[in-house]
Amino acid sequence: MLENILQGLSVLFQPTIMLGMFLAIIGGLTFGILPGLSGLTFMAIFIPFTWGMDPFLSITILVSAYAVSCTGGSVTAVLVNVPGSPANAATLLDGFPMTQQGKAGRALGAALGASASGGVLGSLVLAMLIPVVTPIVMAFGSPESFFLIFMGLSFIAVVGQESKIKGSISGLLGLLFAFIGYHDATGYARFTFGTAFLLDGIKIVPCALAIFAVPEMINLMISGRTIVEENTRIRAPFTDIWEGLKDVYRHWWLHLRTTALGVFVGIVPGVGGDISVWVAYGHAKATAKHPETFGHGNVEGVIAPESANNGKEGGAMLPTLALGIPGSAGMAVLLGAFLIHGLQPGPSFLNEHQDMAWTIIGVLVLANLIGACICLAAAPTLIKVTRIRAQILTPFLLCIIVMGAYSYRNSLADVYLMLAMSFLGWAMRQLGYSRPGFFLGYVLGGLGERYFGISIAAHGWKFFLTPISLAIIAVTLASISYQPIAARLQRSKKQ
Repeated sequence: MLENILQGLSVLFQPTIMLGMFLAIIGGLTFGILPGLSGLTFMAIFIPFTWGMDPFLSITILVSAYAVSCTGGSVTAVLVNVPGSPANAATLLDGFPMTQQGKAGRALGAALGASASGGVLGSLVLAMLIPVVTPIVMAFGSPESFFLIFMGLSFIAVVGQESKIKGSISGLLGLLFAFIGYHDATGYARFTFGTAFLLDGIKIVPCALAIFAVPEMINLMISGRTIVEENTRIRAPFTDIWEGLKDVYRHWWLHLRTTALGVFVGIVPGVGGDISVWVAYGHAKATAKHPETFGHGNVEGVIAPESANNGKEGGAMLPTLALGIPGSAGMAVLLGAFLIHGLQPGPSFLNEHQDMAWTIIGVLVLANLIGACICLAAAPTLIKVTRIRAQILTPFLLCIIVMGAYSYRNSLADVYLMLAMSFLGWAMRQLGYSRPGFFLGYVLGGLGERYFGISIAAHGWKFFLTPISLAIIAVTLASISYQPIAARLQRSKKQ
């Protein structure tokens, strides 16, 4: 055991491996910063070049790029209110308001600190759970997955900044969009209006860009101003960044809880790691002392999703290595890389290639730390973007957004769909409806319907009577009821 650990970790310090990791981190950060071009895209592009490459070098490059893509995505989410990847959509809810208040450095420091620490903690959990992961993963069937998704849906009204009624309406509208396309059980096409393109449903990248990115660009063009008002006082960048890093330490209990949520959701195959950021954000707001400040520049709203989105990668790696079941879309691509090199992840993999498993753990730790350090070093320069006038900044960002929508599937139809949905996103913004609530309903709706149907077919109406399902229900009820009960107790004390 110890010999395998030392052998696996020693591989990281070979010059070729170190160089490959560093270049991959730069590539992953770049793809993460550019909207629509996530780490998954980097892996898909690079995987054909791994043919004939040393397996350790190939896996190191792919894992390094994927591990830091959400770290890069947090930069655009905070600075220009454009999610670098769908997993960064929750970060912009409080990160961008902090930027508008002249606290971009603090928001970046909190986001990057939480990302790095969450990624490292997720990797350590991966190391500890590898020997016992099989019974954990096998314990999750369709009922447990459904209630995990239900936990996320229960936060729809919570993530809305103002009216809970508008938040709920937004979430229901998102559910409606999630049901577009073929129904999994019956194969019946719904809400396609006779368009073949919609048979496969609305994809997540065009939807995220349409709901969050384009409306902000429209608003910025109309206002004609900079992101940060010229009379807004901005602190020295490094001082503000250091303050953000300290915020992660100040809210260490929230950071640990939301990282654990990210790992936990990441472990469950098929659920999708992007769900974890919304569960983490909703949990943070529901249990906060001042939930009314969320959506208006609360640093806790930055720490929670950024802790979860990097922590989930360690969780998603567990079923991939131990069972050969990809825990996320990125892990499915990584599984393909393993097969190219004649490696078959599964129970035998951990016995025969334990050194590679420890190499992957080491890569996750180093990549998260190096990626965060690079972004922190570049942050003072990147913050200057907030002072560029809209007439110069907006056309450039719109070109990148359109490129991101197109490159997702190399389809102009995705661009047209994004532009059409952008009017919905802008209308929701102007009328005060919850775009996060809409996106949460959209992301979770299809998965919830799928697992609900499977659960009913397999277990009947008593499908919720399993220990894990009941535990998830209890945690959901506790999270939702915590704030009202705490407020009522506080009023009782004052009386």
